[in-house]
Amino acid sequence: MTALVPEPVAVTATCVLVDVRDCGAAGVRWAAACASALGVGLVVHAAAENDPAHADIAALLSQHPDLSVHIEHHGHHLARWEGGLVVISRACAMTAPPLAGRDLRDVVVLGGSNAALAGCHGVVTAVTDPVGGEGVLRRAITFCRARGATRLRVLTRPYAGAADSLDAAADLVHAACPGVIVELVRETRSVGQEVRSFPSDLLVVSGRERAPAEGLQPAARAALHQATCPVLFSCS
Repeated sequence: MTALVPEPVAVTATCVLVDVRDCGAAGVRWAAACASALGVGLVVHAAAENDPAHADIAALLSQHPDLSVHIEHHGHHLARWEGGLVVISRACAMTAPPLAGRDLRDVVVLGGSNAALAGCHGVVTAVTDPVGGEGVLRRAITFCRARGATRLRVLTRPYAGAADSLDAAADLVHAACPGVIVELVRETRSVGQEVRSFPSDLLVVSGRERAPAEGLQPAARAALHQATCPVLFSCS
């Protein structure tokens, strides 16, 4: 991993996008809190204009009076919002096409415990792989700063150059997050064992393929199926 320059928080996404019909009110709540923390707008893809669920969504969004919200109804597709952080449910992620390469945008798959969804643990975990590790670390740092996390766990899976990767990660994280406790882990356990042993509010993995048509990398596939918290798939 080469030396990296810390990026501003808002660079991660131009907006946060969520579909009420997929994620429900709980997903909109998480997406709104995420957008507010990142300092970007929220795009809500709603159902028909007379859907009774809209009253609940309106009440939820009233808790974020300073958040810029754009409501879209049937007829538009979220793909037209370039640079958006896409929030989807785990059920959608399991049935949709592979996340790898999805519009070249970051995707958050919601799921896990209520404590994780509410951000109660104060922990972000990043799994760095040879492909996409730099982007994963950047995203993890951004969300640590934006969400006020107190601890960042950086896991490096065994591969050639992993030790150098952790050393570079240490330098970057300490420079970007001086108030965050950083744990650098040369991890040999599975992702499933890790997330069960050390609860997190967000797990960040690479959404990139190792090679064309290979799909998600092993750690990302494991996170999709086993994580007990929301998972951010970094496209960079």
